[in-house]
Amino acid sequence: MVFFLNKKVLSFDNVVDDIILGLENWCVAFNNFFLIFIQYMKFIFVFIILAIGILTLLRLRGIYLQPRLKKVEKDEDTLTKSRLILGTVYISLAFGILFNYGIYFLIWILDPLPDRLIFNFIEFSGIDPFYLNGIKDFTIVQLPHEKTIYYCFSFFSLTSFLNIVLSLWYLINNNRIINNPRKTMMWLLSSVMGCVLFGFTPFLPLFL
Repeated sequence: MVFFLNKKVLSFDNVVDDIILGLENWCVAFNNFFLIFIQYMKFIFVFIILAIGILTLLRLRGIYLQPRLKKVEKDEDTLTKSRLILGTVYISLAFGILFNYGIYFLIWILDPLPDRLIFNFIEFSGIDPFYLNGIKDFTIVQLPHEKTIYYCFSFFSLTSFLNIVLSLWYLINNNRIINNPRKTMMWLLSSVMGCVLFGFTPFLPLFL
């Protein structure tokens, strides 16, 4: 009887170990996928910011509406200061991210902001704060599942930050393309909330 009990206990322990090992292997595979994905997202991010910067300077008309530009009075076609500054900032930011110096600048500017409040809610659940150190700081992440959690938070951070950039562009460029300003404001508020929860900068070191 004791032999069978020990055999059941050993079998259960083996199953648990196999499940944990399988989850860790899945996390390793996911982490490798995310590192490739984030590199694609870096160039897509640069392309989006560069595109909206150019469109801003062209007042959302561009080369496709050149015949229409000829019919517009010269005074009406002059770029305003706000569009000129906004477009220049977006284009400079795009090249800065592409060549990495803009990433360091964004980390320096955005890091002091109070964010990553998601960890406060996790701590309220009773989880030991010691176990959260591995997913709070990318430089001390060691275990595969810690990297996976950090990457997931970084994805939400990236999505929220990109939505903020697009929403601000839509609002500042008061144009006909904005057919629902209330919806744009809701996207902006939800994106700011997402960055406050998951952070403004967790995805930036992954772009380097």
